[in-house]
Amino acid sequence: MKKHLLTVTLALGIICITGCSKHGLEMQTTAETNGGVSIYEGDKRVIFNLSTLPYDMEYKGHILQFSSCELYQEKSDVDYSYTPYVVAKVKIDGIDDETLHWFNEDLYVYGNLYNDKNQFNSKELSKICEIDNEGYRYYVFSQSLLSSHDYGYDFSESFFNVGFFILQGEDFRTLQFIYDGSSSLDVKDLKDVGEEVWYGIKQKQLESEKPKTDIGRE
Repeated sequence: MKKHLLTVTLALGIICITGCSKHGLEMQTTAETNGGVSIYEGDKRVIFNLSTLPYDMEYKGHILQFSSCELYQEKSDVDYSYTPYVVAKVKIDGIDDETLHWFNEDLYVYGNLYNDKNQFNSKELSKICEIDNEGYRYYVFSQSLLSSHDYGYDFSESFFNVGFFILQGEDFRTLQFIYDGSSSLDVKDLKDVGEEVWYGIKQKQLESEKPKTDIGRE
């Protein structure tokens, strides 16, 4: 039962699609499953529910591969508490800067995590940064600095998902790609994401912790 809680988000999205339109008419939805991908088609949106990666995401004729999505954790040396991170990796090699700019403008990306031991009940994570490295963009989700907590247990046996909600223009349906994953008894340390990416994450966190000064202040 618990392992399916994160799919509630997907179910709610489907309900929105199959609900009534502004004219009071029910919108048609079709669904199919192919190679570990469940596809739900509505008038305004197509949802791809992914159980395996990689998977090609389309954006206005361009392909950005959703390459991987993994859970990491970081253990404090001070109080031995744990901090979770979900990292989604998208291949952007070969995509020009202008297309990436508009992709960012048309993208909403989110992450959720469930862990029973830490009473982390289907909480939405904050996207804390994006890191570009060697032809990939890493979307990093964790706790917001404004609502961070210390968790006394590791994040093994967790369930998580990441969704990419991509607008395609007024005349085309929005595409939504959702990956549902789970962790085993061994959760990777955040440093296992790679030295350069780890360093980039730490730099972004340090920058966000700096107090903002007033413009023009001496």
